[in-house]
Amino acid sequence: MNIKQLRYVVAIANSGTFREASEQLFVSQPSMSIAVKDLEQELNFQIFERTNTGASLTIEGERFYEQAQAILRDFEAFESKYAKPKEAERHFSVASQHYDFLAPVGVEFSKKNPEIKNFRVFESTTYNILQEVAQGHSELGVVYLNKHNRSGILRMLDKLELDYEELFISQTHIYLRKNHPLTRKKSIKTSDLKALDRVRFNQENEQFLYYSEDLVETFENTFIYNVTDRATLNGILERTDAYATGLGFIDKESVHNVTVIPMDGDNVNSLILVKQKGQLLTDAAKSYKRSLEVYFENYKF
Repeated sequence: MNIKQLRYVVAIANSGTFREASEQLFVSQPSMSIAVKDLEQELNFQIFERTNTGASLTIEGERFYEQAQAILRDFEAFESKYAKPKEAERHFSVASQHYDFLAPVGVEFSKKNPEIKNFRVFESTTYNILQEVAQGHSELGVVYLNKHNRSGILRMLDKLELDYEELFISQTHIYLRKNHPLTRKKSIKTSDLKALDRVRFNQENEQFLYYSEDLVETFENTFIYNVTDRATLNGILERTDAYATGLGFIDKESVHNVTVIPMDGDNVNSLILVKQKGQLLTDAAKSYKRSLEVYFENYKF
């Protein structure tokens, strides 16, 4: 048994599939499968039930997973504290929900930190982001809070021993193609959206609404496009009368046929930066945080 195998088990359990876990950890799926199979043989019990759609923990696997998480959390804190400075300073990773500012902020950060040779942006689901930071794969996480998800997200942060800091406040915006009939309006009411199709990002554990990136309640009988990336979301918006919700940011250098309009009403959202509790930010993390702040200070809606 080794740390690598423990990381594999935790990643598979969190993502639900060997494929997604292998992509997250940058290893081949066959190598991960062999390592986990070897571990199961060593332990003399099965950790995962494997199906055509993914992998789920067995009862013994759940107990092992809980212990593995605790061991990894302690090991990664130890490793972070005592890693060779030169090696640690060459890598930086941030996990985030799906935001258009990730590209321009990332480029600006890279220009200011040429010593960082491996810069990773893990754009994923809310659940995966929190796990990424808790397990030490990403130093920072970027998610939003509002009155609908605050209690659920804060409960998860506490459970995973994570802290957060508020970065930016924005009202909810509606994303539409530029020649959409609703673009004539200065602001949009909830009732304006009832007859429209919707585009949203997939989430794990969708029974927990606080993981959702939807900022407006879904109407009954609404047709929904479920997607995993911003390029697909923007492509659907450009070709249909569907809408998406968000904080109002658009990467104007790469997105040309989508616009945003603010929502009416009480819909304030806070963008927050998540980190491990009690952990001091590295110089790279401080620089990334500053790049975010500068972007928000200069962005014009």
